[in-house]
Amino acid sequence: MAGMSWEMFFQMMVAEEKAAQEKYRLAMETTDSPALKQVFERLKNEEAFHAELLEGEYQKLIRKLERGE
Repeated sequence: MAGMSWEMFFQMMVAEEKAAQEKYRLAMETTDSPALKQVFERLKNEEAFHAELLEGEYQKLIRKLERGE
């Protein structure tokens, strides 16, 4: 993280989670196996949760810093 602000770090991490979601979505389209589709969908949903969590924590930090905490 040297040379990178914490804001940029969070933004990069959110982007990576969203990219992973897209990869799992594409993987779902490449298989006919219902079992594999289910696994890929679960993993895609987990990445969505991670992205939302990171975005929420980012917003919390912004608000704390604005209040001077």
